[in-house]
Amino acid sequence: MQIKDYLNKLLAVIAESSFIESQNFSFEERHPSAAYITGSITFINGSNLNFKEFIIIKSESVSFLKYAYHYSAKDKSLIFRYDNALDPKARNLSTYPEHKHTSKELVCAGRPLFKEILKEISELLQDVSVPARK
Repeated sequence: MQIKDYLNKLLAVIAESSFIESQNFSFEERHPSAAYITGSITFINGSNLNFKEFIIIKSESVSFLKYAYHYSAKDKSLIFRYDNALDPKARNLSTYPEHKHTSKELVCAGRPLFKEILKEISELLQDVSVPARK
């Protein structure tokens, strides 16, 4: 797998979501086998997913050196964030350094697939009616 293949898979997963209103991406190749990807996705209710991934591609596998998927409401309040930051509050979690922040707590969680993040968001949005497009 090459970095462009991973990026194309990521974009394909995003294209499948009917809840996305807009998206913005930045891609920086750091080495033939490494990349830094950042992005922002706005959903139909005004909520937003900001994400970053620092990846290394080896053969057919992708290693995530750093990642964060920060989902917030329209008013910018945290709904959830998955990351692998060295957060001292997460040291006692079995998945450390990987963990999930919610508006109320810090919980054990490994890095979800991007499609799983979008599924989690779509489940939160399923009561939102899709506005008519002009």
